[in-house]
Amino acid sequence: MKKITCIFSLLIVIALIGCGNAESSNTPEAETTFSEESLITDMAVEDSQSESNSAETEDNDNESLETDEDSEESDIDSDIADSEKESDSDNENNLPKYTVTAFEESRTMYASDPVNVRQGPSTDFEIVGFLGFGQDVTVIGQADTEWYEIQYGEDTAYVSNKYLQDEMPVNETAAEPDAVIAETASAQDSETAASQEEQSKPEDTPQPVTEVKTVAGVILVGDSRFVQMQNSVGANSCTWIAESGKGYNWFSENAIPRIDSCVGKGSKILINLGVNDTRNLQKYISLVNAKANEWADKGATVYYSSVNPVWENPYVNEEQVEYFNSQMKDSLNGNVHWIDSHSYLTSIGYKLVDGLHYSEETYQNLYAYYMSCL
Repeated sequence: MKKITCIFSLLIVIALIGCGNAESSNTPEAETTFSEESLITDMAVEDSQSESNSAETEDNDNESLETDEDSEESDIDSDIADSEKESDSDNENNLPKYTVTAFEESRTMYASDPVNVRQGPSTDFEIVGFLGFGQDVTVIGQADTEWYEIQYGEDTAYVSNKYLQDEMPVNETAAEPDAVIAETASAQDSETAASQEEQSKPEDTPQPVTEVKTVAGVILVGDSRFVQMQNSVGANSCTWIAESGKGYNWFSENAIPRIDSCVGKGSKILINLGVNDTRNLQKYISLVNAKANEWADKGATVYYSSVNPVWENPYVNEEQVEYFNSQMKDSLNGNVHWIDSHSYLTSIGYKLVDGLHYSEETYQNLYAYYMSCL
């Protein structure tokens, strides 16, 4: 019995040992299975990370490419801007350098011939205007190129020293108007002259004023057009204050003192200026309005005549004339009577001999019209 119990105990021990081995052999298999799943998971994660990294790399490459393209475009824009700056700089550098010595006192000088006014003291600079024969300017300095620096409107500009002089040049046209007009008229092409006269005379032309009234106390103030008119009409009772090539400065400094010296009760002052310097429009308006009030207080009557028509010439065009007239007419005060001689000449017809001055017959018609308006 005791042997049987021992054998049974031994079998149980052997069985228990076998079970322990079986559990021991199963453990690695479980570990292996877990390890494979972990490996698969790790590989998936790695693949995912690889794809993500690849996408990021691709995005980074694209961004880098775009940045490079933007950089190239920026470089191109910069090159263009630099090129434009260099071009502007080259243009400026191409203009000659100069220095100007300012005069201690400004002085008045006169144009000996029609001449261009420029931005700088040489012909390399842009033209900004012109001076007519005998036109006065205020000279304020001289450049090292010998060109004069002048006051030109609100700015400064330059005129060749060869065409400015201290004395008023002699106006041969004013001294011998009949001879010059005849010579000029004969030199014109007859067909062109006929065309000018035909274009200046519209259909249904009214008759010009032929009867010349004698009016007492008339003071006529003007430029070369009045100088030539005085010669054309001959002896008359008017006081003429007129010089060739004159404009606002002469009117302010010379003409007005002469008017003041002879104006009185019953005086009739007729002013016709502006063709030589339409740019001084506002100055004319201010000064004429101020002086008209003074002269009216003395018993005088003040008239301003429109600038009359011009033809092709290098000094002023018809558009400038019409603008000057329209602004003067609208801006003069109640003490100034407007005379629209421009419309009168356009309606009756007129003849220009040089684009700026008229024939003797036209001057006589215009004078008769003026006297009829006073």
